[in-house]
Amino acid sequence: DQENVPVELYKEFMTDIAAEIDRESKIINDLLSLVKMDKSSSSLNVTGVNMNVLLEVLMKRLRPIAQQQDVELVLESFRPVTAEIDEVKMSLAFSNLIENAIKYNKQSGWVHVTLNADHQYFYLTIEDSGMGIPEDSLEHIYERFYRVDKSHSRDIGGTGLGLAITRSAILMHRGAIKVHSTVGEGTVFSVRIPLNYIA
Repeated sequence: DQENVPVELYKEFMTDIAAEIDRESKIINDLLSLVKMDKSSSSLNVTGVNMNVLLEVLMKRLRPIAQQQDVELVLESFRPVTAEIDEVKMSLAFSNLIENAIKYNKQSGWVHVTLNADHQYFYLTIEDSGMGIPEDSLEHIYERFYRVDKSHSRDIGGTGLGLAITRSAILMHRGAIKVHSTVGEGTVFSVRIPLNYIA
């Protein structure tokens, strides 16, 4: 509403508005993902998926974010793994875990992603050298909109819905997710998913 405002101030306000729109858009998209999962728990689009290839694609997509943060991103696959999963939902779940490991890391840190399997399950481990999660927060991290470090989370972005989406997708596949974390040292997420989908 003000007249004769300097162009720099206009630019600053427009940048802030654009960033806020992006943040709101992320929240809406994440909420939509959650609602879809809530509604379609019985309608997974299950196909046989090569997990090695899927993870390589996800890592390639996330590598630019890691490079920005100066975080080393490594994938180690112990054997070829094909599993019956909903590729879209599982990609979203694994992307969230790997992206969190990158974003909540330290400068010149690392993220190690490992894939393994036995005759019944495949196992995905995402380990990072990041800031870690306080013990009193561990039981809440899958709650919708829960943020471990409110101030830091605001700087990093995100919606507080990523781990809720991840856990929903894993449970829909009759899988399990566990977390172990030490503040100041890092976090390990361990995921176990049946190779054959159990309806």
